[in-house]
Amino acid sequence: MKFLKKASLAASIAAVSFAANAELVAMDESALAAATGQAGIDIDINLGDSASAISIGSVTWTDTADGTGSDISGGGVSLSTITLGSATGDDVVLTNVIDVNADGEIVIQTGSVNNLRLGIASIDTVGTNSANLARNVSLDMNLTGSTITIGATADNDGDSNADTLITTRGGSVEITDGSADLLNGAIGLSGIQAYGLDASGNRSGGLSTDADILFNSNGITVSNLNLAGTIELGDVALGDASIGSVAISNIEMSASLTISGH
Repeated sequence: MKFLKKASLAASIAAVSFAANAELVAMDESALAAATGQAGIDIDINLGDSASAISIGSVTWTDTADGTGSDISGGGVSLSTITLGSATGDDVVLTNVIDVNADGEIVIQTGSVNNLRLGIASIDTVGTNSANLARNVSLDMNLTGSTITIGATADNDGDSNADTLITTRGGSVEITDGSADLLNGAIGLSGIQAYGLDASGNRSGGLSTDADILFNSNGITVSNLNLAGTIELGDVALGDASIGSVAISNIEMSASLTISGH
């Protein structure tokens, strides 16, 4: 499943870059304060009422045949027509506040947003025996605001350089409805929901997005995940026949995840 993780990471980076960085010009805090009367940057992205306010034609990861990057004749994975917008036809606004604290860390406050829809038309392998992994992916979500901090941390890989650490705290994602067709339509999923649980085991908000993400020469390591909740599949179809619903409850994850090249 490494290729899926890499493709998902590529899609996430592309979406953030497209939405937030396309028109930004670097300014230091003193220059910004002189221009606006206060330090920091506010970025409000008004998606309006369109379900495809942000659209990315494709994101493709191509494997290297020789493992060095000089030969890109290997296969790959392609995500096509990635969209982000309103799930209900009501206006959706993404709010972000960016500051630099006294320690030189970038602090990003993201606001909560409801009725956000993520769509992916198709996820396919690329090569002689290419296959469709998923298509018609649609997820309606509610996001709770989070605090993202980007800064340096101790050298963990022994190269005498400080590593980069990104921490996220306070956020969550709740999937209120979703659907997808998997493996060239052989498996159909609908009524997809994902949500958090309170101390009594009752539905409460979304799945936490708290995590520490470490970047160094070893790759990307995700740790301190605070994940607990339930995933429901309202209907699962094999071919043209439904086999009923599936619920995966009391998910807990405390392991770390490392992504690296090979």
